[in-house]
Amino acid sequence: MKYHYGITIREGREKLKMTQLQLADQWPQASGGIGVSVNYVSDVERGIKTISDLNTLRSLCDILHIPLWKMGLSDYNPFNPNTFNGAYMYDETLKTAESLIKRTWTLRRIMPLPYVEEYVNDLNRLFDYLKSNTPPPISSDQAFQILYAQVLRLNGVLDVENQRYEEALDKFQKMNDIAKSIDHPATIAISYLNMGTELERMERHDEAIECLELARDESFRASKHVMVLTNSYLARVYASAKLEQKFKRAIETALRTARSIENFKYGDGTDFVFHSLSGVLAEKSYGHLDLGEPEETLAMKGDIEKQIALEANTWLDAWIPLDWARAHLMLGQIEESVYEGREFYRKATLLKSPHAKSRAYRLLNTMETSGYSENPSVKEFRYMLDNEKDKTDLREIDERYNDQKIE
Repeated sequence: MKYHYGITIREGREKLKMTQLQLADQWPQASGGIGVSVNYVSDVERGIKTISDLNTLRSLCDILHIPLWKMGLSDYNPFNPNTFNGAYMYDETLKTAESLIKRTWTLRRIMPLPYVEEYVNDLNRLFDYLKSNTPPPISSDQAFQILYAQVLRLNGVLDVENQRYEEALDKFQKMNDIAKSIDHPATIAISYLNMGTELERMERHDEAIECLELARDESFRASKHVMVLTNSYLARVYASAKLEQKFKRAIETALRTARSIENFKYGDGTDFVFHSLSGVLAEKSYGHLDLGEPEETLAMKGDIEKQIALEANTWLDAWIPLDWARAHLMLGQIEESVYEGREFYRKATLLKSPHAKSRAYRLLNTMETSGYSENPSVKEFRYMLDNEKDKTDLREIDERYNDQKIE
């Protein structure tokens, strides 16, 4: 016997011990009315008449307690996304997206850039589809906007890693527009933070400070996690502007708040904050360098490295030797600076981040313009960077340099 909808309708009716007359009285119509003849129900169940209106089929599933899939229907109703089933399906999709976003941030901490890019591209495809084909039901709209803002943030971070700084700023500004449209304090604060960080990179210092202070102010409406994040980055910008007292107040606020949060050292993702205690300490280290206090930076080395190891923060483990290299260079300790610079470049290469690798070249240029261009260690550092694909020569340099390793 050839399948038709009537077979499933009859099974559902009989399972509920409902007569054809009872179903006829409740039968939904495409025009919005209720009720048909008993003969019509009988004809449908025998396959003589067919049902073409999908909303009628959905209503019959509801009346007869028939799972939608038995009628070849999806839980999501594109004609009425605010129905229970549509909203449920959409919410489940957003929960999966949120989990993927959080896993992507975890990957960024421990894996090379290409792995992170794969996850972000998956998120891009998902949200492009949702935006184009399945607009969120009213009940899910704010959740969608919060998550989409986080996807923009991840794309902005990838732009930074690939040295597309203007594109990154543009994405953070779009994130800010979305956050303000739904008045979501945590997302507003984080978007201002990202904007301020990029403005600082562009040496637009006054605008950077304004954005970071707006981020800090918004954090008072959010969570302690957001307060830690915004104050630590604000401290860094204050240090860059040589505002020593403001730097100290902001970084101490970040550290006190972080230490008041149980398990903050692991960055649990509350309000999409993955900045851990090692990250706050690193901002303090960076700030001391900008204030011309290399001794303070080097004094923090043991504590920071211990915290990085505790958190298994591969990303920061790769970046932090650059602080030590800069500090040693400021103190005129060129051999130590080159050693840390080489460590930074080696780890940055493993991250596969063009942005990180470019900072190794900047360090080398600073060494050379500071009068150390003829130093043998600096020359070898230059050779290493200019010949990174020549594995044989690099191995020979590594062997010579390991003899001089500084404990």
